[in-house]
Amino acid sequence: MPRRRTCQRPLRQLAAVSRGAFVLALLLVAGCRAFRCPKASDEAIASARQLSLQGMAARDQGRWEQAESLYAEAVGQCPRDERARCGYAESLWQRGEQVQAVAHMEEAVRLSGHDPDRLVQLGNMYLARGELTRAAAQAERAVAANRELASAWALRGKVLQSQGSRTEALASFHRALTLQQQYPEVQLALSNIYCEQGRPQRALTTLQSLADSLPPDRVPVEVLVQQGLALRQLGRHHDAARSLAQAAGRGNPPVDLLYELGRSHLAAGDTAAARLAVNAALAREPNHSGCLALREELAASHGIMAAAMR
Repeated sequence: MPRRRTCQRPLRQLAAVSRGAFVLALLLVAGCRAFRCPKASDEAIASARQLSLQGMAARDQGRWEQAESLYAEAVGQCPRDERARCGYAESLWQRGEQVQAVAHMEEAVRLSGHDPDRLVQLGNMYLARGELTRAAAQAERAVAANRELASAWALRGKVLQSQGSRTEALASFHRALTLQQQYPEVQLALSNIYCEQGRPQRALTTLQSLADSLPPDRVPVEVLVQQGLALRQLGRHHDAARSLAQAAGRGNPPVDLLYELGRSHLAAGDTAAARLAVNAALAREPNHSGCLALREELAASHGIMAAAMR
């Protein structure tokens, strides 16, 4: 009897060890499955891509509401599709849902393996929200990942400009232009810095290069406005008024543009045209301080002229 118990004990221990190993193996397999990200089926992936293509077409045609719906469905079909996430983020941003847009773009960046193009898109969202530290981080990562990406240098320049580092911003903008010769956003930013630095001729040259690359009726209003301001700094008041009038003629000009137009007309000696611009601005914004001051200046100059004529 004692010998039989002695023989059974190792057998029971071996069986217990085997059961434990089996249970442990089951737990490991279950754990791996629990932490493994679910993969979409081939059909779901294909459907998501088709929906994303339809969303892109709707976006390009300005049908943002339809684009958002299509991208949302694509994300539902395949949550790991970075293009669907990116398109959905852009659509939400267009609608003003910035917090949700940023969250989806952050996910698109993660899913893309931190693709530099996606980093730039996310960085521009941060920049628009005034989150300069986060925007700067995305710019530096994008530049480090691809030093030949013009948009990465452009983002870096915009962040530096917002931080007040004009010299460094100029360097980044110029690097962007060496990689992409025509880059309206960058050329406008450069001209703005040149004007702030009191270098209107450089600003005008930069803007003229941009304008010359486009059909006359396709030159952006912002280019015409900045041309006008640069020309005024150069003392070319008639040319400045002409450029600003062209911008205002594009339809529904902002009050600040009408104010600048009035100032240029006055500097050019055309008080009648200046008065028309100021009155149009005050009709829309009666308390605009610049226009009120300009109206007083016009009244004073009229009084001086009347006295001289007498």
